[in-house]
Amino acid sequence: MTAAPESRPGHHVPKYFPAPVRALAALSRALAVIEGVGLAGCLLVLVGLAVYQFVARNLRLHGQAWMPAPPDWIDGVIRHSVFVLGFLGAAYATFTGRHIRIDAVTRLLRPRARMAVRIVTASAAVVVCAFLARAGLEFLAVCREEAGDVVGRSELFTSVRGAQVIVAGVVLVGVHFLAQIAIDLVYVVTGRAPPPAWIAEADATWGEGTG
Repeated sequence: MTAAPESRPGHHVPKYFPAPVRALAALSRALAVIEGVGLAGCLLVLVGLAVYQFVARNLRLHGQAWMPAPPDWIDGVIRHSVFVLGFLGAAYATFTGRHIRIDAVTRLLRPRARMAVRIVTASAAVVVCAFLARAGLEFLAVCREEAGDVVGRSELFTSVRGAQVIVAGVVLVGVHFLAQIAIDLVYVVTGRAPPPAWIAEADATWGEGTG
């Protein structure tokens, strides 16, 4: 039996939510699925290439010439895979609400006030994401201008792609924050009780008797 949207974790919203908010929540969920798959794939690539490189180099070091030397591009992929994992993990943590937050004060508030405070802090986070995305785009433009001077053309992960990862990662985090803000706003404005899965410390009785 499928759980009701109100009881499922993540950005699942009831049908009475406005269509734009439901669409934004659906987009956030879809991006989270892509991020989860990306995390798993990136981790597999990172571990697989690192093990292959370690084995190949050690075999050749001990005179096993039959083992082909690992390609030069592996170092760049391993190095940047950690970079990609960081941004995908940050985006997914934002979706699940497990990013770093200081809730010593908000735990003392009622759920409605708690969500109002979260709207303010999440809005500030979106502003920061916007500034970081703009800086990332400027850095990307610089990298593209200097791309012709790059000597290591055999590299699969260039500075241009690294800058694109920065922009994409910041945008993903910003989208999840926007979805959270929109959902919180609906709960605050309508006065309906949020599900415990949406706010872990929420008072389940809040909103009872409201229309």
